[in-house]
Amino acid sequence: MIDESATPRPILDWYGIWPGHTGAGADGLGVSQDTPTGELRLRVQPAEDSAPFIQSDRPWESSLLMPFCVIREGEVLRMWYRTAGGDSKAYIAYAESADGFDWHRPDLGLQEYGGTRSNNLLHPADFFDFHSIFVDPSAPSTERYKGISTQSEITVDGVRRDDVTEGEFFDDLVTGMVERGCGNEEIAKRLELWHPYVTGAVSCDGFAWQVRQSPLMHLGKTHLDTQNIAAFDEAQGEYVVYLRGRQDDRRAVVKTSGQDFGGWPAPRFVFTADTLDPIDDDVYDSCYCRYPGTDRHLMFPSFYHRGSATLDIPLATSRDGDLWSRPERRPIIGREQAGLPYMAVYAKPNLVPLDDGEWGLMYCGTPVSHDIRRYPGCDRGEILRSFEYRWATWERDRLVALEAPGEARFTLNNTAMIGAPCRGRELKLNFRTEPGGWIRAGLVQPQTPYALVRPQQAYEGHSLAESDPLSGDDLSGVVTWKGKRDLSAFRGRPLSVSIHMNRAKLYSVSL
Repeated sequence: MIDESATPRPILDWYGIWPGHTGAGADGLGVSQDTPTGELRLRVQPAEDSAPFIQSDRPWESSLLMPFCVIREGEVLRMWYRTAGGDSKAYIAYAESADGFDWHRPDLGLQEYGGTRSNNLLHPADFFDFHSIFVDPSAPSTERYKGISTQSEITVDGVRRDDVTEGEFFDDLVTGMVERGCGNEEIAKRLELWHPYVTGAVSCDGFAWQVRQSPLMHLGKTHLDTQNIAAFDEAQGEYVVYLRGRQDDRRAVVKTSGQDFGGWPAPRFVFTADTLDPIDDDVYDSCYCRYPGTDRHLMFPSFYHRGSATLDIPLATSRDGDLWSRPERRPIIGREQAGLPYMAVYAKPNLVPLDDGEWGLMYCGTPVSHDIRRYPGCDRGEILRSFEYRWATWERDRLVALEAPGEARFTLNNTAMIGAPCRGRELKLNFRTEPGGWIRAGLVQPQTPYALVRPQQAYEGHSLAESDPLSGDDLSGVVTWKGKRDLSAFRGRPLSVSIHMNRAKLYSVSL
């Protein structure tokens, strides 16, 4: 696994790259101070994909197998999923793996199915149907695992109907009115389905769960039908919750937070399609998760292109979980990742190390159009059974590249990019060069906004001119200066890193 004492800092946005200054010299002429030069661009790195990594092979999985969450704990990947068999009941199930491909379904002895408890089922989904699960490092051991779900509320002709499930609402009530020739106005007047409550559950081990008696929050008339995600933000010391929201009937992502598990204030919009996106786009879900080993925040949202009824997945990043940006407006997980004509792909948290050199994000793809479910008589179960679950994979720390197609120079500022004083070991770059390409790195004093025209100050013996060029493809390439690599003399000191590269990609830096 990655050495936590020297966690690489990824390049995901422009912040951390020193923008430079301009001023006037003693002769009154304009002077540039350490501004980036050459062509530099941020490029998302499209995922590779695996073969489907899990198949239905138990009687209680014959009708449905739908993973919704993967968490790495030590050497084990833990996965929770929804499942259903021949008894027409849905359950929550559990599996674990060392590599993400060979999944073990332990006999937990918690839930009877087919006259035996020899299975990996936790409980019926109607006891608690998770949207997401997370580990809470701040909680007592009895509540180390937490999860959230939603509670629906259905009314027919103004009367609340707790006896009607969401599936029956669409398959029987809505379809029945359509078949009788009812128009949209009449259907909307007589039938209502909302998800007004966010509910919670806690566990000591992720197996046996206790449901909180009171809802965690009440939202009124809103739709929260899939993938609402909660987590604990250690940096902020609070719970954060990313929910599905709507603005003018376009889907978007809203967020709420608080120091307690529940009692959260009204959510606010934090991520939406904007004017640089196609006019028919909205944000179907968030797939919020953390960048492994760092304090950076990620989303892998499914963007819903209404005109074509297709969904693909870009990458969004944030430093605080509130202000989000996208390095590039192209999918990081496309609809043809497996060479198949998927109509929709949906990512599931979390981004996890599969081994020392590869990261994976679970996603599902389906060849069925999202909008086919709107047609009367569609088999919703068949749609769910069409989902295939694969890993979208990247080499470690290679979600985004800072590319220089030609010669370019820039400085990574200590405060925003490097993130901590020098640990006194080595400067390592995660990089790749094209034939004839190279990359050099020098150590310089951190820039400040007060030295408007002061030239860059390199440390003797560690300047760009003294740097030995790196080339090839390396996840942890060690920078040397005339063969020397030891940085013990700089231990505990803030440093900035000056980069000069040509025909190269830089993904992350550790110092």
